[in-house]
Amino acid sequence: MNSTDVVALFGEDKILAFDLELTRDEKLRHLGALLAERELNLKGPQDLSLKELNALAQGADVILGHNILDFDLPWLAKQAVRPQLLLEKPVIDTLYLSPLAFPKNPYHRLVKDYKLVRDTLNDPVADARLALQIFSEQLTALQALPLPQLQLYQYLFSQGVTAQFKTQGLSLVFARLTGRPSVRVSELPTLIKSIAHEKACPNQLNRVIGDALRQPMLLLPLAYACAWLPVSGGNSVLPPWIWRRFPQTAEIIHTVRERHCGHADCSYCQENHDARRHLQRIFELDNFRNLPDGTPLQKTLIEEAMAGVALLGILPTSGGKSLCYQLPALVRNQRSGALTVVISPLQALMKDQVDNLKHKAGIEGVAAISGLLTLPERGAILEQLRMGDIALLYISPEQLRNRTVKQAIRQRQIGGWVFDEAHCLSKWGHDFRPDYLYCAKAIATIAKEQQVPMPPVFCYTATAKPDVIEDICAQFLDKQPRPLLRLEGGVERTNLEYAVVECPGLNKQGHILNLLEQFFGEEKPGSCVIYCATKRSVDELADFLGQQQSLPVSRFYVRMDSAQKKATLEQFINGEIRVICATNAFGMGIDKDDVRLVIHADIPGSLENYLQEAGRAGRDTAQAHCVLLFDEQDIEKQFQLEAMSEVSLRDIKQILRGIRLRASKGGKQDNNSPLVATSAELINQPEVETSFAADDSNADTKVKTAIAWLERAGYLERSDNITQVFQGRPLFASTEEAMKRVESLKLAPKAKAI
Repeated sequence: MNSTDVVALFGEDKILAFDLELTRDEKLRHLGALLAERELNLKGPQDLSLKELNALAQGADVILGHNILDFDLPWLAKQAVRPQLLLEKPVIDTLYLSPLAFPKNPYHRLVKDYKLVRDTLNDPVADARLALQIFSEQLTALQALPLPQLQLYQYLFSQGVTAQFKTQGLSLVFARLTGRPSVRVSELPTLIKSIAHEKACPNQLNRVIGDALRQPMLLLPLAYACAWLPVSGGNSVLPPWIWRRFPQTAEIIHTVRERHCGHADCSYCQENHDARRHLQRIFELDNFRNLPDGTPLQKTLIEEAMAGVALLGILPTSGGKSLCYQLPALVRNQRSGALTVVISPLQALMKDQVDNLKHKAGIEGVAAISGLLTLPERGAILEQLRMGDIALLYISPEQLRNRTVKQAIRQRQIGGWVFDEAHCLSKWGHDFRPDYLYCAKAIATIAKEQQVPMPPVFCYTATAKPDVIEDICAQFLDKQPRPLLRLEGGVERTNLEYAVVECPGLNKQGHILNLLEQFFGEEKPGSCVIYCATKRSVDELADFLGQQQSLPVSRFYVRMDSAQKKATLEQFINGEIRVICATNAFGMGIDKDDVRLVIHADIPGSLENYLQEAGRAGRDTAQAHCVLLFDEQDIEKQFQLEAMSEVSLRDIKQILRGIRLRASKGGKQDNNSPLVATSAELINQPEVETSFAADDSNADTKVKTAIAWLERAGYLERSDNITQVFQGRPLFASTEEAMKRVESLKLAPKAKAI
């Protein structure tokens, strides 16, 4: 049956399609309407336009449009002169039909969230015609559904009630498609179970059906849940407007697919809540990894996370920490389409995790947003995120201040937030970054904007002192229903041999050369990481090993070009480079099995740092060695590094002074006016005297740290970062030529100004 035939089945000559365009002060700017061969295209006086629309509605049986139930019709009902005939007709809103007709991809090719896809100036007549086209394609898709499903929708939309609008028009669609009277209420459970067969727990489904029959407000959410269930388990997601307007839809799906019914004879729950089954199915691993003493900590953490319990898990390095959040995240996505966001401190770590999931486990629904991406790559990931193609998203804490990233995340149901290397969350943590202090607030804000409870938070780390643990838990104490469940497994690694060798600085290079010969001579397999305290030390050692000794060695530190970092990381992971000299910017969470030797050419900044960095060795659980070369002068070097990164109380006061000066110079009239400034602009003012200059390599971090403390103390509130980047080349010889092209596109005035 083609589109014309399907629309004819409904009676095209009696459908009035219309659309309104309003001004910012909610006055009518443009009205468009279609009824058979008749067309309204009005920009005149509002009252006259509405009278003509009302006259046209006299010859219609039903009213049709896109998102008119929540936008156009409520506006019309509030007007002094309103089209009463139109308001009394049954209404078909194509927005509400799309998730039923196209549940696998609710973003129909002509629809994106609430809006019709249009790039030029809004044209209500064209939008009304597009709505008719969408309706035609929706009817074609609905006609292909099984009869029981159409009968179910017919009943639910005829009986469902909502405080916002009447549903008789949508019910009429399904009545025309079935050609039958509505089914009896006694038939409803059978219809629903035939649709949800093997896609939901039957015991929980019975409870949901019973609740819906007692509460008619649940019938429409039940319709959208039943539309989604047959396509669940893939990359299909509920459009955000569904779970915002009908939050019970997401709750129904959560109940029937994610809650264990507690019945021992329920085959659905026995299979779908079995963590080991999911491990075997998704990762093709036979069993979980126990701690050296036999404790099944990994399994316990995964089961608690699958049940949605917010937690803090402390596992030794190589204890399988990544699997503890990856497996529950993928299971959550298959159950409900929910997104899990992983906040990770390092670009290299994110890339390594994504590559392992894609290439080793064959999992495609995973991505990372970081500075290693080009602008087209970043844009493609954001679009995949919105469309539901990503189950597991890795971002840095700084990305939570990026408006574009947050906007894309808000389009998805979020099943959980993960903090990998969670010690970074703490102000006492040895890898602390200022933007980590913003994370808990940002997560709570996103949940508030989505009008949902804050999703569970899952924190994982290999090392954390008691004060760090307390600080992590305190950040979420007032934001989660219960405190984080603490599950700790210690830091012991029985497969690592540790050695501390006293070695004066002048002898270190020779000693490192001897260690490399001892462990990797005669073509012995494996790889080595050599940690240095500074970039200068990395370069000196890499030059000695590479240029003077002709060894295949590379280097890695923070201030390397992103492309070079990416290439170095890939070469090391792939085994093309066996020895790498690096600062502590390298290695956190890097999953390379064959690191047989970790050398510390300088002492690290703390015992926690050492356990993290030495823990890169022996991740395959085979024997490995960790050697620390100790020189008393190294202690002084660490004190100097600590002093260089220190932000004093005086610095914090000066930065607050800089903010106030900048605000007053910008003409800000009150304390609530926003201020936009870079770190350099704040401290480059003559009146501001910080202990560091703008060209200090740590200046930006120091300013952000000071602002973070000022924010915690209530002196200010730092908002999102504002970044505008454009890459391109001119396509026109002159501005005049470009403007001619712009005029031909018929853009809105605002778009022209941009």
